[in-house]
Amino acid sequence: MTTPKVSVIVPVYNCRTSVAGTLRSVFEQTIAPELVEVVAVDDGSTDGSGAELDRLAAAEPRLTVVHQPNSGGPGGPRNTGIERARGEYLFFLDADDRLGPEALERMCALADEQGTDIVVGNYVGVGRGAARFRENIAKVSVDDPEIDVFTRSLTAQKLFRRELVEANGIRFPEGLLSGEDKVFAVHAYLHASGVSVIADYDCYYLVERDDGTSIMQTGGASSEDYYAKAARPLLEMVVAHRRPGPVRDRMLLRLFTRDVLHRIKAHRYLEDSAEYRRQTRDGVRGLCEDFLTPAVLMRMPPRLRLIAHCVRSGHDELLTRIVEAILAPGPVPVVVDKDRAYEVYPGFREPSAAIPDAYFDATDRLRTERSLTGLDWDGGSLRLAGSAVIARVDPGAQSLALLLRHRGSGAERRLPVEGGVGGFAAGIAASGGSDGGASEGPLEAGIWDLYAEITTDRLVKEGRLGADRAEGVALPPERFVASARGAAAVEPFFTREYGNLSFTVRPGAAGLARLVALDGIGWDGDGRLLVRGRVPAAPGAHAHVRVGLALDRRGGGESRRGEARVGEDGDAVAFTASVDPRGLSSGRWDAWLELAVGGDTTRIRVPMAEAGRSAAVACAPFGMRRARYYRTGGGNLAVEVVPGKVPAMARSARRRLGGRGRR
Repeated sequence: MTTPKVSVIVPVYNCRTSVAGTLRSVFEQTIAPELVEVVAVDDGSTDGSGAELDRLAAAEPRLTVVHQPNSGGPGGPRNTGIERARGEYLFFLDADDRLGPEALERMCALADEQGTDIVVGNYVGVGRGAARFRENIAKVSVDDPEIDVFTRSLTAQKLFRRELVEANGIRFPEGLLSGEDKVFAVHAYLHASGVSVIADYDCYYLVERDDGTSIMQTGGASSEDYYAKAARPLLEMVVAHRRPGPVRDRMLLRLFTRDVLHRIKAHRYLEDSAEYRRQTRDGVRGLCEDFLTPAVLMRMPPRLRLIAHCVRSGHDELLTRIVEAILAPGPVPVVVDKDRAYEVYPGFREPSAAIPDAYFDATDRLRTERSLTGLDWDGGSLRLAGSAVIARVDPGAQSLALLLRHRGSGAERRLPVEGGVGGFAAGIAASGGSDGGASEGPLEAGIWDLYAEITTDRLVKEGRLGADRAEGVALPPERFVASARGAAAVEPFFTREYGNLSFTVRPGAAGLARLVALDGIGWDGDGRLLVRGRVPAAPGAHAHVRVGLALDRRGGGESRRGEARVGEDGDAVAFTASVDPRGLSSGRWDAWLELAVGGDTTRIRVPMAEAGRSAAVACAPFGMRRARYYRTGGGNLAVEVVPGKVPAMARSARRRLGGRGRR
């Protein structure tokens, strides 16, 4: 008998209407059929689920059905499934949910390839929320702070290496209606050699029951059971398996914020019985006293700090007021005092509460709302408009500054701003001038990032601009700008990762050369080589630009320079450069554009779009030499000068005369 690659364990309790679809999603997997076994454990169902499983097993040999008395939660049937499983990997599938067709094949292949103990497949919520991953992760440690899989998902619906589970005695708590999957997942995470994530395929569909009868829909475990059998073991495992420090603190923070304090900040806390509220407070109080350190407490948002503080100190009436404020519509007010911001929950600076201001401190959590509503060229200035405000703080008490920061040197340039946080306008003049400040010179070469700096009282918040853009805001094209202070090519762009506005400055002739586009190449009526082109530019930029055309003899020191006309043509510097080939010696001559801005000069080869050779023109008396231009293998313009027809006829005559003399 073939040993299965993966054992899919399905706990079943009163799921008769959905279990067939759930199992069908397993039997229709793209992985080879002989590599999959299913262990379905009927945990004392009363709706005919057990009979339905037996019917399905009669037609599907890969399905093993186990019947057992009701154990009081999904942990018991899952543990039974582990004992019966033979696969290299275990996958836990709930009887309401389903798998994507390629889920098991992809997850097993990734675990094999990377040697990881746990593989997380992306989740899809059907009628409910679900954790989503944006990027594939080949292999990561659960302790990695940059890729925090621990914080993202602690459900059991993952692929686990069976050797990991057996070697460490990892099992689900039994007789617990909810939270048991987190105990299993955290225990596995803490021993795993690595975790992989599949983000580019939807592996698991979490389906909400239409009739509202699932365990979580009906409230889950009681507070007394949950805190004793789920929350406490979670915290105990982290403390036992991770030393004090940032990794442990990060894990404890996740567990306290989402798995300990969550019951108090929910509607049910206010709506349920006094006994439920008492059990919840008692459960939370014990865990806070045993495991909540000051470092973890102060990393929480203010609402959770206050909940923990009130529970520990027995402020039951104040706790109720705080929960009411948390659940009330609209944001909690914020006040700024000097350089700190505070969320004004009940108890803030109330003498009877005696709660330190630090518990209300939201300075590092204040969001800035930034929007870019306009972006375009206005002559030589890049004009932008938008808004930038600290959320939940009186806009009338805020002031705005815009600054540019050089990505390499850290140099800063402040911009004059018209308007304020609710609506501003500003201009960026890379070549120097009024938009950049009367005393400011040109911007140095490199990448400059744009920031909004918002101040209220002595509190300063800073953020990038551009990620949030009004409809129709688009990048203006790169442009050459010039003034008496300097000249540069300016290329605005939105950053790849976050879409923030930055721009690249390329000063002087090198910046000009980057933007040259040719309109045509040809011979004029006098046999001169013409090169016409343009550079997208601000008005008046042509006055600072000089253009020349030169031919350099390949392999020799000879050079021929021509002349050029430069003018303004709409939003461009237009030029026509020419050079006279008459008198050039035979050979190949490379064409160069010579560009100058102020005292800065550069040369670039003349690009030629189309291959082929031009008609020949005479470049010596009586046609003794003729010139053609052509496209080089590198795509550039060159001129070839060759002897004309008259010298060829003379050589032929000499050969004939020489032959007669020898006869």
